[in-house]
Amino acid sequence: MEKKPVDILFGKRNFYEFLETLDTMLPEKGVKSIREVLLKDSIPTEEKKRIIAFLPTHVKCTLVSSRELDRVAGDKNHQGYIIIRTKQKAFQSLNWEQLKSMVQAGDGPILILDRIQDPGNMGNLLRTAECMGVKHVLMSDRDTAPISPVVEKSSAGAVHHLNIFRIANLANAMDYLKELEYWILATDEEGSEEVWDDLPTPENMAIIMGNEGEGVKRILLEHADYKGRIALQGSVTSLNVVVACGITLDRIVNRS
Repeated sequence: MEKKPVDILFGKRNFYEFLETLDTMLPEKGVKSIREVLLKDSIPTEEKKRIIAFLPTHVKCTLVSSRELDRVAGDKNHQGYIIIRTKQKAFQSLNWEQLKSMVQAGDGPILILDRIQDPGNMGNLLRTAECMGVKHVLMSDRDTAPISPVVEKSSAGAVHHLNIFRIANLANAMDYLKELEYWILATDEEGSEEVWDDLPTPENMAIIMGNEGEGVKRILLEHADYKGRIALQGSVTSLNVVVACGITLDRIVNRS
């Protein structure tokens, strides 16, 4: 019998997030997809027992050397944790119709991503968003990094907890959010440093973060209700988009 192609899921945080969300996944993407679990042979016995408790009975869990893990994972940073699973189709993002049926008023803060192209940035943006209580992420369907295994790893498993929508026209999506009474904040070097004290409550907010080099498209900036600027004190004149997103969400969510 011909063996089915497989995917390698790697990294300790991603590994545990995947196991802990098995109950929320379709069986073909979760329980039924797991073929084997490989763990570094120095893992404590009690931890191995906890992992086995998560797994379906048909799944083999094997302790192997670091060299063997390196061979299986290639150049990936596996951290001693690997799940071998049936090769999955490309991550299935949600669409415009699903956005209209799933996103309700008061679900904020919502994150909107405009043309984020670096997989590491994409994964870390999703991780940051999930850590700050975001449930819905909207992103453009062109000039945007796909949700690949690298993004999944960089997100520390956050992709398993978020509703990720790929939208052809982000301006239309922003208008729809406004119909649901969301207020939209864009960060921009020409924005105001005073805007942070006058924002609506987090559940009524959406923020948009732009392309690593060009920022938010001008047409999308025009759809924003607020334009905020993060004051910088050093010689470098710009922040990485992930850092800017973290500061922005923190200022929205953790206002005193």
